[in-house]
Order: sequence, then structure tokens, then C-alpha cells
Amino acid sequence: MNVRLQYDLEFLAGIYFEDRLQMNRYSVSMSLLTKTKDGASTNAALERVKAFVHGAMDSTIFINQANTESAEFLQMAGCDVTTLPEEPVDQIVGMMLYYKLNAITEGRMIITGLDLCSTLGDSVWYQHDEDDVAGPFADEGWWHQPNMRHDSIEPEPMPDNVVKVTTTIDWHELELDWPEDMVTVAGNDTVVYANFPRNEK
Repeated sequence: MNVRLQYDLEFLAGIYFEDRLQMNRYSVSMSLLTKTKDGASTNAALERVKAFVHGAMDSTIFINQANTESAEFLQMAGCDVTTLPEEPVDQIVGMMLYYKLNAITEGRMIITGLDLCSTLGDSVWYQHDEDDVAGPFADEGWWHQPNMRHDSIEPEPMPDNVVKVTTTIDWHELELDWPEDMVTVAGNDTVVYANFPRNEK
């Protein structure tokens, strides 16, 4: 049986708009629909939502991806950056979360509606659901990928004598793989992660 849920959360992030950086507090209210009878998958889906918002969105800086120079400068200064296809107004941030969170739950749970407001937005709620026009989010981008990525900045090519360090966190590291991606070895408590690559095309 499909179960309808509501989940609310808050996070603090920055916006870089018109050459000005400001901090903003966001409130999000989501309507969720479970799509599997497997409780472990439902729990993992909700934990992925929480991990993305609290792990990737909290303290990030939203910026228009067209503002490449400023985005790269902020990254070099040690800031966590989230690039968006338009200016980082509340409506765009809400639409991004709607599509990204649906991507990372991979059909185990559906975000049927997502409402967002912020302090700088004068606490006006913007509502998003499946009937809305996707607009700039119809194009392919990280917001359709089922991982923790949240920017479109391509890393600089590294010289051959430099070791590349990967900073992107995946679901395996967070112990949020789907149950069928884990195989328990019979006779002991060891869990082996199959970790098969996903076809994201």
C-alpha cells in the first residue's frame, strides 16, 4: 500500500545575486508518496533526502551557472557552490529541489509536491508539483542525477604527476545504498557492497 507523508525541514544557505552575497534561511515542506512495500527502501529514500538537504544544501552558495567566473572564484575561496540554470530566486531553488530530490529517491519514494519559502523572500511560499512546467530544469543537468552532485563546474585538468582526490560523497559512503545493492555473506555479519555502476543515460 502506498503511504502519503509530509516532511518539513530548514536549512541555511547563501545566494550570490547581482554581485552581492547574502545569507538566507529556507523552509521546505514536502508531500511524499511511498512507492515500494520494502520498508528498508522507504527509509533509505527519506534518509537520502535528508542527507542531500543537510549535507549538500546547508551552507552552500546558490549562484547562476552562467556566472562561471564568480562561481569558480567562490570555490577556490573554499566555499561550497550550487549552480542553478537561472538566478537563485526562491522559485528556482524550489524547482531544483523538487527535481533533484525526486532523482535521488529513484522512484522508491515520490515527492509529489514541494513548497519553499525563505527569509529574504519575505516568507512567500512557492509551490511545485508534477503539473508544473519544468522550464530551465527540462534540460539535462546535475538536478536529474541520482547522486550528491550539486554543481555544473567542470574540474580543471590535473597534470599527470598530481594525484586526483575525489571529494564527491556517494550513497555507499553514507550507507544509503538500496537493499538489493548489498549482499550479506552467509554465516557471518559481513556485508559486501555490490556497487554496480548505474546507467545514468
